[in-house]
Formats: sequence, C-alpha cells, structure tokens
Amino acid sequence: MPPQTARFNPQLLSGPFSHLQQSHLPHHPNQHQPPGSAGLPPPSFNAHPAFAQGNQNSALNPFAPSNGTSGLAAGFGGGGGLGGGGGTGLASHAAVMGFAHGAAIQQQQQAREALRRGSGGVKGHTKSRIRDVWKGNLDQEMQNIRDLVEKYPYISMDTEFPGIVARPMGAFTTKADYHYQTLRCNVDLLKVIQLGITLFSEDGEMPPAHPSEGNAPSGMSYQNSLVPCPYTWQFNFRFSLADDMYNQESIDFLQTSGMDMKMHLENGIDPKTFGAMMISSGLVLLEDVRWISFHSGYDFGYLVKLMLCKPLPEDEVEYRKLLNIFFPAIYDIKYMVKSAQRSNQANSSPLTANASAILNSLGQKSGLQDLADELGIKRIGTAHQAGSDSLLTGKIFWDIKKNIFNGTIDDEKYLGQVWGLNGMGALASTTAGPPIEGQSTPNLNGATIYTNGTPDTPNTTQTGAVHATGQASGNNGGMGTLTPQGAGGVFGRFGFGK
Repeated sequence: MPPQTARFNPQLLSGPFSHLQQSHLPHHPNQHQPPGSAGLPPPSFNAHPAFAQGNQNSALNPFAPSNGTSGLAAGFGGGGGLGGGGGTGLASHAAVMGFAHGAAIQQQQQAREALRRGSGGVKGHTKSRIRDVWKGNLDQEMQNIRDLVEKYPYISMDTEFPGIVARPMGAFTTKADYHYQTLRCNVDLLKVIQLGITLFSEDGEMPPAHPSEGNAPSGMSYQNSLVPCPYTWQFNFRFSLADDMYNQESIDFLQTSGMDMKMHLENGIDPKTFGAMMISSGLVLLEDVRWISFHSGYDFGYLVKLMLCKPLPEDEVEYRKLLNIFFPAIYDIKYMVKSAQRSNQANSSPLTANASAILNSLGQKSGLQDLADELGIKRIGTAHQAGSDSLLTGKIFWDIKKNIFNGTIDDEKYLGQVWGLNGMGALASTTAGPPIEGQSTPNLNGATIYTNGTPDTPNTTQTGAVHATGQASGNNGGMGTLTPQGAGGVFGRFGFGK
C-alpha cells in the first residue's frame, strides 16, 4: 500500500536538508510551482517522487510530460533543464556561470603549464617578447633564430658574468696590452652567466609579434601561435655558486637585479652545447651579420671562449684574428660615442648642432643607462639582465645613427673597434702595484669591479674550490705564475680547499 501522505507532507518537505544548506549559495525559488504550494507534492501511483508529479496518461513513466513541463526539468527546478538560467541547483544561473569560469581557469592553467615546461621550469613570459632560454627550450629557440637571422642580420648583444677576480701585474707595452691581459685571465678563470641578443633588420625593425604565413620563415614555430614571437633572447647558462669562481659583490648585485642562481644551477644551458650550436646558427662567421655592443671587450671574450672551448690566446694579436673570424663586423657604441666626443666629428664630418647638444649634455657620463636617458629611450625589462640590456643597446644604436651620425656610419672608421681592448690614450706601462690612472678596467655592464685586491671564491672547503690566500704580489709562494698560460703577470696567491 502507498505510504501515508502525512509522511510526505509538503510542510515537512519544504526543507528536509535545511541543516546542510549553505547560506552563501543563492536561492532561486521554483518558478514552476503553483502559488500557495511549498516543497514537493505528495506522491501517487502515477508519479515518481524524484521527477515531479505525473499525469493520468503517463502511467509509471517518470519522464512523461506533466502539465506541459518535462519531468526532468521539473525535478531540477524547471527553466529548461540543466541549460536554463532560472532553475535551482545544477541548473541555476550561478552554477552555469561557475562551470564556465572554471573551464576558463583550467585552460589558462594548461597554457601556463605548457609554457613553463617549454622554458625549462621558469616562469613564462606569455606577453613579453624577451624570451628566457634554458636547457629545456634551447633547441627550439635556436631554430627560431636561424629562421630569422637572414632577414634580421643586426644583432645587439650583452652578457652578464661574475665580475672581476684578477689583475695582471708587470710591464706592458701599451694600455691595450694591459686591458687584454686583464680580460684574458678573468675570462679564462670565470664563466659567463647570461647572454642576451636582440635581432634587427637593416632598417632597425624587429621581428613582428605574429609573423604572417607569407612573411614568416619556413619552420617558424611562432607562426599562428598565441605566444608572441620574441625579438630578444636571454640565454641562461649553468652556474654553480659552490663550484665556480666569482666576485661576491657582483653575484650579490646580479641577484638583487632578479637573477635566480638556483635556476641557473638546475636548468642552466651547458656552455659547450651552446658553443657548438652557435657555430651553425648563422649568427657568427658571416660578414653580413653585424654585431652591436656597448663596452664589449669582455662580452666578446666570453663568446669566443664558448666557441673555442679552450683558454684565450696569450697574445692579443692572435686573439684579434679569432675575433675577426667569429665576428667579422662589430660596432661598439661606447667607442663610437667617445670618438665623436673627443674629435667633435662623426664620420670625419663636423658634428651637427643636434649631435653636439646630445654629446655635451652627456658630458662625462658613460654608462648604457646614462646614454639611454639622454636620448629619451625607455628600457623594457629589468636592468642588468642580459636580455633587457641587449634590447636597450640595439635601440640606442639606431638612435645615435640617426641623431649623431646623420643616418650613416663609416665602417672604415668604426667597424671592428671594441672599447675595452682599443686604448684611446697614450702608451702606458705598469709595475707590481696599483694600476696607474686610466688603466684600470672600467665597470662592465653590471659587473662590479673588485677593489680590495683579492678575489672572492665559493665559500666552501668541501668541494675543493679555489680560495684566496693572500694579497696579489710578485711572490707567489712557489706555486708559479697563476695567470693562465703563465704570461702577463701574477694576480694572486691561491690554494685548494682540503
């Protein structure tokens, strides 16, 4: 026999789970209940209590229509079943909007995760066009650069490295010789941490964010991609604070600028792998590829070391031969600007009024950011990171070409000149002791100059890392001259951790 109606009295069913209700959820009254009724109607033999009241013609079919409304729709509160916005429960407007919002969030998370995996585990720059390159996405990004470099053969460049840890002592024939020996012993001892490059066309244009099918090189992975094509690539190399030598002040400075040394240890690019890929990249060994730099003696020293895979030559003349092979065409902005300031000429012609005003206002300021501020060029990215610095370097080059050099640069006068190697002053010599005025190597693109005579090395004795044991002097304690290859003077006394 059917259950007693009182057991299913509508007054009792108006809130049978009221103790479980959540006050923060919106409540939508059932718009399909007749006025004056509350809860569910009493069951009958011709209806199923889970799907609302049936009619006399539906027998025991719970899905049969009742009073023009489907049983399923009535059971979920009406309003067109699950798709309606006027129902309750899963059919409510709040629930439908919640499902849509959840799906959108999931898609965003999946996109971020895919980009994170592609960039070696670092935070992806979905909107930025400065692409971080780690070992996980090195192959892909090098292929993209190969595809672009033929159309964008002007490459502005910057590196970040762990400071200066050595100074040569002895007699030197020229200031340039002193600078080269300082460069050589430091580059041989240390490792590059970052390399940034930015591509430009002959007119100073950068690659578009979304190359069209007609203009994109074959194989370009950013074609028709939601992720914009980079114009700047920041290569992050493996570096260990436990095993590699560094200047502590420089590392602190770079970390303050946002460099993640843990990421460099875990996901950094192997320098030998990168050097091998550079040889076949289309970036080097070609006369029509022009490299743009700023105070780039050390920058190119590290790049030559990456591709040479051995210490730099003892003699600067031999080094110059290698530099000209790997990088046949180099512009150094600092050399160009300093030359124009000293000679009051650009391309062997008198400076224009506009050029004179810029150089006079610049005065003795000689940093990359100083020049950018004078020209009104806004930085993109973080200062003292190689990607942002390379982009700023490129923008400055095209601006000074227009406003100081009248739109033309005399390659005979400026091409191949590198500030940091080319001494523009008188000949000089040094002896054991402090360098004479004008001979110390200036600040180098974020690398802090070591000033107290001894280099900082890993703070550990378990790894066998090199550590300083005394001030630089002519007496090396019987260990022999420690400048690489035994030439150019002594830079200090060192021992190995036990």
